[in-house]
Amino acid sequence: MNNENEITVEVDTSLDELIKILKSKGFKKREEFDYNDIYLINKNDREDDYLSMLNKCIIIRNIIEKKKDTKFLVYKHKEYNDNKEIIKQAQVKVEIDNIDNSKLLFEQLGFEELIRINDHMYVFATDKDEFVVQNVNNKHIYIEIEDECRYANRFYNSLDEMKSVIIDNSIPFKNNDFFVKKAEIELEETSEE
Repeated sequence: MNNENEITVEVDTSLDELIKILKSKGFKKREEFDYNDIYLINKNDREDDYLSMLNKCIIIRNIIEKKKDTKFLVYKHKEYNDNKEIIKQAQVKVEIDNIDNSKLLFEQLGFEELIRINDHMYVFATDKDEFVVQNVNNKHIYIEIEDECRYANRFYNSLDEMKSVIIDNSIPFKNNDFFVKKAEIELEETSEE
């Protein structure tokens, strides 16, 4: 597993307002796609600590783009400090050809569906910065910054560098939290239903 850095903030404005802010700062939409994720967990690994439980999940991911549709099994591992900030993370992904058969295989191995997360994603970039704007389950708007940019001519060398990009571009975000855990929020909300 290769380690990677990223930050995620929950935006404190509407999607339309966020896009206006980004365009006013020179960002252009470069890409738009969907991630449809099914989180599976072994029935024996259910517990009250959502972050620990999510660290044991297998994700069946369907990425839907204009010209292609790809499917993966994904395992993510994240380590947190005492403030629940991500200090280390990595992932492994393997391409698959059939979501239903993969889900069935894991169900036969004792896994069950935990949550579903549907992200409608937009990549906005300038020549030096890049954001992935995520509309998650039509309820929450997030911005994610990964260390490696696809469109901007840049590699972010530190979390502080990524944080400064959010601050320097006047992005309104909630609770001064640069390590929002989307899956944990979705899991808490579905558990309350």
